[in-house]
Amino acid sequence: MDFDRNQYLRELETIVNIDSGSRNPAGTREVAAFLEEKYRQQGFLTELVSVGPEVGPVLVATNAPDEPIDLLFIGHTDTVFLDGEASRRPFTIEGERLYGPGVYDMKGCSLLTAYLLENLPEELKQDLNICVIHNPDEEISSFYSREVIIEKAKTAKFAFVMEPSSADGSMIKERKGIEKLKIHFKGRPSHAGDAPQEGRSAINELAHWIVRMNTLIDYAAGVSVNAGTIQGGSVPNVVPEHAQMELDYRYSNPADVAAFFDMLEELQAHATAMEIGIDIEVIGKRPPMVDVPGAKELRSVFEDVGKQMDMVVSFKKSGGVSDANFTTSVGVPTVCSIGLIGGAFHTDHEYVELDSILQRLDLLTAVIAEMSRRKMFCESADRLSIS
Repeated sequence: MDFDRNQYLRELETIVNIDSGSRNPAGTREVAAFLEEKYRQQGFLTELVSVGPEVGPVLVATNAPDEPIDLLFIGHTDTVFLDGEASRRPFTIEGERLYGPGVYDMKGCSLLTAYLLENLPEELKQDLNICVIHNPDEEISSFYSREVIIEKAKTAKFAFVMEPSSADGSMIKERKGIEKLKIHFKGRPSHAGDAPQEGRSAINELAHWIVRMNTLIDYAAGVSVNAGTIQGGSVPNVVPEHAQMELDYRYSNPADVAAFFDMLEELQAHATAMEIGIDIEVIGKRPPMVDVPGAKELRSVFEDVGKQMDMVVSFKKSGGVSDANFTTSVGVPTVCSIGLIGGAFHTDHEYVELDSILQRLDLLTAVIAEMSRRKMFCESADRLSIS
């Protein structure tokens, strides 16, 4: 493999030192434009797809427009960090580790995708229909870009979601689904001493919702409920007119989400009876990443190639979410978190293990070659039309 590690590190430094939080359209656009040029140099057709002014564009690169996709690669250009973080702690190399905002999640992995395709044997690249998506809002549930991802996934045979691997190198085979809500309660204010009976406490209603929602928790079944933020009231001697919370509901079995919506309906009826107004805003949602037909076969390729390379390849379940949740929702066999090895993502000390760069390039190149050898992709002569 003709891999120039020094060039990779120079280019990684460039994009890590760009502030590109999810709500920074200019920053995510700059990162997308940098990656777009990498794909253009390889002969890919590229497009920066606008998904609204709130976020940057989705980068789509392909070598086979308007055709079914053999391999769909997905990454993202956004980070969780606020503007100014890149100048506060820019890209650095310390010993065998790389540091900087988003170096692990997931600028190092996004750049790795471009290098993987650049170094893929030419005969493989010519035989495969490849599409790459880098979206600007994964860290906020891909709220704006999900339709682009889903529409491309509907025509894909397999999907590789290039999120970073765990610190031990393990990859992800299943992820929980998520429903994330912002709920506003509007009551009626009154004096808490002179006329408490005339008030309708928004905070009391919020508390009732939390207690009832917590009855859904079943950790063994993969169900969790978390009221992550709460706001409300003004002063202690006024019955609170307003309260607000952000609620995070996670589940493993798609059937369980029905119980969540049944509970919402019940609680809304209770609020009406208590003369409390309710406004529910969906601020994030993803279906669970589940085992679909072909997923186990795909993982077995990774495991077999790992053995051939004297490399341990393991898969685990995760309570977190990614864009793999969308690809499996339309039946695409998917492996997730196959990118660089590191740790402490979303913190000011996230890092990448330097030696994992070439390790992952070698592994993924060998996996794609083995998938081709096993004829897992569509034959060019009678390429499947995947609906």
